[in-house]
Amino acid sequence: MMRWYAIHTFSGQENNIKKRIEQMIEREGVQEKFGQIIVPTREVASTVRGRRRVSTQNMMPTYVFLEMVLDELTQHLVMNINGVTHFLGMTPTKRVAIPLTKSEVDRLLGVDPDNSTGDEIQNPYTIGENVRIKEGPFKDFVGVVDEIMDAKVKVMVTVFGRSTPVELTFSQVESDNA
Repeated sequence: MMRWYAIHTFSGQENNIKKRIEQMIEREGVQEKFGQIIVPTREVASTVRGRRRVSTQNMMPTYVFLEMVLDELTQHLVMNINGVTHFLGMTPTKRVAIPLTKSEVDRLLGVDPDNSTGDEIQNPYTIGENVRIKEGPFKDFVGVVDEIMDAKVKVMVTVFGRSTPVELTFSQVESDNA
């Protein structure tokens, strides 16, 4: 049975390890024992010299996630890839990997466990609505919803007399009924 496992790798080598695993699977002909291989990343926007740049940032540095059938052969093949240090849960005395739980896999894959149909997340806000920020560096600031994206909202907050855009998830804001 295929389960999800996390492997620890050398820092900055996550994508190289993923490629090596894919090559090893092809070379050894064990495609039926492996599913998805994921290096969780996110897009991060920044401004450099007045220009907006979007870069990819690793969300969980030093980890690669594998869907696989764990047996002696597959464990041996993965562990012998240069740059893989260990499976998550392994210790020098305990040489068996621990699979991830369903909630961990759902979070990794971006599945909302309360939304079993897989529909999009419902947007509770409207453009122009006043909201209060619940967490982060702008906690307790009140702003106006300027833009609504997939599961995020851009709020215009006044800081030092200037309107500043702040991008937040729906859970980080609440309607300001004041």
